[in-house]
Amino acid sequence: MISYVMSGYTRLRNLPFILRGDSPEKKLRLTLLIAGVASILAGCYMLLVNFGRDNFTLFGLYLFSTLLGGYISLAAFSNGLTRNLYIITHALLGIIVLLFLLDNQHLSGKHSEYNYLIALTAGAALVLRLQSVYLSRVFPLICLAVYLFFISTGLIWENGRFLLNIPQETGFYFVNCFIPVSALLLTVFTYRGNYSETDLIKRDLADAIAHNQLEIYYQPQVDSERRLIGFEALLRWKHPVKGFIAPGVFIPVAEKSGLIIPIGRWVLEHMLQQMEAWDRDYPGQQLLFSINISPLQLMHRDFTQETLLTLSHYKIRPERLKFEITETTFIYDQPRISNVIRHFSQLGVKWAIDDFGVGYSSLKSLSDFAIDDIKIDKSLIMHIFENTSAAIIVHKTIELSRAMGLNVLAEGIESEEYFEHLRNKGCHLFQGYHFARPLPAQEAVSWIKKSVGAA
Repeated sequence: MISYVMSGYTRLRNLPFILRGDSPEKKLRLTLLIAGVASILAGCYMLLVNFGRDNFTLFGLYLFSTLLGGYISLAAFSNGLTRNLYIITHALLGIIVLLFLLDNQHLSGKHSEYNYLIALTAGAALVLRLQSVYLSRVFPLICLAVYLFFISTGLIWENGRFLLNIPQETGFYFVNCFIPVSALLLTVFTYRGNYSETDLIKRDLADAIAHNQLEIYYQPQVDSERRLIGFEALLRWKHPVKGFIAPGVFIPVAEKSGLIIPIGRWVLEHMLQQMEAWDRDYPGQQLLFSINISPLQLMHRDFTQETLLTLSHYKIRPERLKFEITETTFIYDQPRISNVIRHFSQLGVKWAIDDFGVGYSSLKSLSDFAIDDIKIDKSLIMHIFENTSAAIIVHKTIELSRAMGLNVLAEGIESEEYFEHLRNKGCHLFQGYHFARPLPAQEAVSWIKKSVGAA
């Protein structure tokens, strides 16, 4: 019992963290919490009003509506959100209809009860706009139809039979209800549309996952002797109408919307499939493959479990995998991040700090976390001959990394001059257009063939 109370207290204390952010899922969970609390408050009030009366059926209905509010509140924090949505929406509609029929002890406020269906109609159309066709379109229309039926007929159940309470001026009354509520619903449908460029990209990106429009390109990474040591897996999106959309455009949208979670799973799965295929065709090569992990992925509660499950499906040694994270990752929950990094490091997975030198730079992070590699950002590399400060940062980073036993990779190498200069300064890993652009899998094969032949 004590542990249950402490668990509840912890959830309450962490409520701002659990429901923070702009992702659609978190907004939906917050809306469920609001609906749950509202149902509890309304139910408790009506329980007090009906307490002591002989209508046990009505008392039971309000008790059920209060408990339903508790269920909705809990659903805001639970898994299986889609399943809960179907249960919650139909339970709310059902309990509202039953109350319309059976709560006939407050006739003065009878028509005010119908406002709950207006709220359910507009709320479903707006809040559930990203759910299935049924929940986003059909269900709001069902709620509207039920509202219009009750507002125009006043149907109740009393003394064992249905009774109608049709207004004398039916047409006038119906128009006064139908027109404003329909206008409200049409307004909701209009404003729920996503018309900004960012929202259009988000919508198309969700379709891209389902319709296999995503593709992984592989950019070779070489050592100081220009020998292939591995590839970085880079996501590309070829839109059926717009063509290739730059990662700098859609990756931030994916991170903000939460789509980066399923996209990250997709990239890891397909990269492992490609590695396994190349291992069958070119046995003996032990190339290292790097994949980018966003802070949102790393902080996701199921990241470790899902990644381990994915890895277990393939005969790929963890030592051949490198997870790249940016410096901004370290501004989040550092103990949690440290545990995740340490867990995979113990398995043999390598970790690299990408874009080092331009983000949340902290030398302390190199000692606090199990980091293996540093990738110096290309924005620094490209200015080493014209900017003294950039040159100092790059040179000192190479020296420090080597002294700490870390591998250092210079990305963005676009000419022989940059390659020779950095190699002379002690850098021993390189990546950039001077060697190769990111290549589709069928073109990256030529690098593997050459690597196997040289071996």
